[in-house]
Amino acid sequence: MEDNQIFKIALLTSIIGLVGMVAFAGQVLPKEVKIKDIDRGMLDEDVSVEAVVQDVGRSQKGDTYFLDIMDDTGKTTLIIFSGTATDLQKENISVQNLDKRRINIVGTVNEYKGSTELVLKDSKSLKLLS
Repeated sequence: MEDNQIFKIALLTSIIGLVGMVAFAGQVLPKEVKIKDIDRGMLDEDVSVEAVVQDVGRSQKGDTYFLDIMDDTGKTTLIIFSGTATDLQKENISVQNLDKRRINIVGTVNEYKGSTELVLKDSKSLKLLS
């Protein structure tokens, strides 16, 4: 096989791969999990959780929010950083008013002081259910 043929095959394979990635990128969804199933093996992984907000706290230094969320299997903390909180405000969602509301979130599993927690990916990753 000549170099020119190998180049054409490699180029065609690359183009097909890129088109496939673009076509299917919107269909890749984060794994839906229960809070009890979140563990250290999922660090830096995006997961989807449906839960009820039990309490809303705010950091002393800024606009970072700490939400205690709970489903029927357990409890964890959801972190909403200031930039995401500002974006939520633009969408008419007040973080302070999420207390006792049922939400569906997509968050990244993180660990802080030995405990797992979730960090809200962005403002589009929080849906009010009730």
